[in-house]
Amino acid sequence: MLLRSMLCRPGITRLGVRPLSTQTAGRRSSALGRASRVLGATTALTLATGTALYYTNEDCRHVAVAVQRCGTAGWVGARVALDYKQTLSKQYADDDEFKAAKKECHLRCANRVLQALQSLGGIYIKLGQHVSAMVYILPPEWTETMAILQDRCDPTPQKDVEELFRTDYGEPIEAIFDYFDWQPIGVASLAQVHRARLRSDQAYDQQERWVAVKLQHPALDEFCKIDMETVTFIFDVIKKVFPEFGFDWLTAEMRESLPRELDFVHEARNAKLVEQNFASDIAHAQTALRVPKIIWARRRILCMEFIEGARIDDIKYMEEHNIDPSQVSSELTRIFSKMIFLHGFVHCDPHPGNVIVRPAKDPKKSKYNFDLVLIDHGLYRDLTDQMRVDYAHLWTSLIQGDVEGIKTYAKRVGGTDTYQLFACIMTGRAWETVQTADLSSARSDAELDRMSSGALDMLMDLSDILGRLPRVVLLLLKTNDLLRHVDEVLRTSPDEHLTYVIMGRYCAKAVWLDARHQLVRQIRDLGFRWALFKRLAEVWWQYYSLAVLLWLYQFGSTTWAVRWLTGKQHQQQTKTIAHV
Repeated sequence: MLLRSMLCRPGITRLGVRPLSTQTAGRRSSALGRASRVLGATTALTLATGTALYYTNEDCRHVAVAVQRCGTAGWVGARVALDYKQTLSKQYADDDEFKAAKKECHLRCANRVLQALQSLGGIYIKLGQHVSAMVYILPPEWTETMAILQDRCDPTPQKDVEELFRTDYGEPIEAIFDYFDWQPIGVASLAQVHRARLRSDQAYDQQERWVAVKLQHPALDEFCKIDMETVTFIFDVIKKVFPEFGFDWLTAEMRESLPRELDFVHEARNAKLVEQNFASDIAHAQTALRVPKIIWARRRILCMEFIEGARIDDIKYMEEHNIDPSQVSSELTRIFSKMIFLHGFVHCDPHPGNVIVRPAKDPKKSKYNFDLVLIDHGLYRDLTDQMRVDYAHLWTSLIQGDVEGIKTYAKRVGGTDTYQLFACIMTGRAWETVQTADLSSARSDAELDRMSSGALDMLMDLSDILGRLPRVVLLLLKTNDLLRHVDEVLRTSPDEHLTYVIMGRYCAKAVWLDARHQLVRQIRDLGFRWALFKRLAEVWWQYYSLAVLLWLYQFGSTTWAVRWLTGKQHQQQTKTIAHV
């Protein structure tokens, strides 16, 4: 009451201050007017100065753009996190309504992220490409939305390309090439490729002056580091909002891979090494693999042999050139099976844009009427011998549905006891399918729906496994997914299981070569012993009998061979080899 009466007294305001006199109010109003004009002038001057600095001072422009990029990424990350939190915390009438709400949320968030990635470019595009490759791990709303990023990227302007040549090569473009097509024939997240013709004084071979010139986007040097820090921060924040979100391994993998992918000298070395690994097969016409010849390399510019052809998923192109897509798929499986299980040096980004198919350049020296040209050699991984052999054991167990073998080698390869989920991640199949040795069967709509709808429900276990896997295994999983997708696009024959038969032959060979090496070493160290020699003969027979069965199965196998291959005798043979 006392406070109310005071506030009602004349001359007292609700803030306890007497009203100003008219004269005082006038002076105050005049002062405020002057302050407003000064503030307006200061603001205008600041904006003008900031604008001038942005366009004339490189450091200021860099800071402004960096802040804008961080803000865009952070804002989208926050909106996605909030959308998921609101969607998952609501009450729903039944499971069908909940699943429908999740699908809508997936699609909304994926589209938001896609728009942000496209506007930011650079490593953000690369991040989206990683997401699009996780077809059997993430919901289709995410992977299908991000698939557009595999091909559609903005090119670097001509003036920036010219500046790149002057800074990295030390010469203008016209000093190196007498023709340079300014329209890129391909644009990816990290680089773009142009067709050009070397000047005669720059060419080592006058018959091969046409080249492909790969140029790194210059903006990557400027913003790659801060973009990587921003992505890491966003993933950390999302993980705090959702403790079950464990996909921070994705940023860790990008941190490791990006420096290698951004060094084209490193890429040139990889290309030469993979060509050496297949040199004997190429010389004896045992493979369709071809690798573009490297002319020269700088850190951000790579000049190589120009090869015409089409993407490996271009079915129409193959039909026009009488190339069998199923045969292409089988040969691609052989190439990568040999890389993984025998060489241990693996190209880890075989998406359709990185494999070119063309009619065989020299049909008389090839067993195929086509060549498969592998490009973009920036992302490779070396496998230790132990990892390579254990991985072969694991796939052998998966192909035959050997649960004990899967359990043993899932632990060795992935360090996980959750072998059932790990098997599903590796094969892209439901556990029931793996357990019954039925990987060769076509995926039913029910199986695909069950796996994709359960992806979010299994997120905690899934992210836990992926977060603890060795980085090289993560890339092998990505490689498997990409190859599986290509195979499903190309496989036109009814023999859908052929991929696993081909892979099984190389797995068996890797296991045999390792067992032979171990036994020969024991014989060398311990001297000739009948038991060791007998054991070597047994292992040899086990491998070759299995190899023959796989060969028969591949080339129109008989009924008894198929039954024996998938029966208990086959399981026992592989287990015996595995325990050597």
